[in-house]
This record gives sequence, structure tokens and C-alpha cells, in this order.
Amino acid sequence: MSKILASSLRDMRILTDKGLRVGNIYDMEVDEDTGKVEALKIKPESEEIAQTLTTDDEGNALIPFRSLMAIRDYIVVSEKSLAVQQLKGR
Repeated sequence: MSKILASSLRDMRILTDKGLRVGNIYDMEVDEDTGKVEALKIKPESEEIAQTLTTDDEGNALIPFRSLMAIRDYIVVSEKSLAVQQLKGR
């Protein structure tokens, strides 16, 4: 398994597995007790994307870390997982 530095993730583009551009990574939420990454904070690509995702007080969209499928030149997230997140938020 290769290692990825958190600093290399800043501003990385996030796409869904269907090719939809979601936004760029801004920060991460980490559980301070376990050290596990809980969510990615992203700057949404559009207002429409921001409205479909859970957001924090600053307007950053939150992508659950469990939604990540791959990290290479960009981050790929499961569109299905994001849809489930949206349904849970209602």
C-alpha cells in the first residue's frame, strides 16, 4: 500500500464514480480519540452541489470518508453513497 501525505490532498479535485465534479478538498475532520479520518471538507463546485450535500457552518460540503473509492490524481467518491447521505439528512 502506498502512502499519501495529507498536505498533498489540499485543493485536490473530487469526482464521483460517474464523472460528476463535486469540488476541491479544503480540509479533513479527524476523530481525535481514534485518529481516523471521519470526513473530507470540500469547497463545492457549484451552489447546486452544495445544496445536495451536508455542509458545515462555513459552507464547506462534508463527504464521509467511507464514500471514498480511490485517491490518485484526483479523489473518487461513490455517487450512490452521497445519495444515501442526502436521504439521511432529510
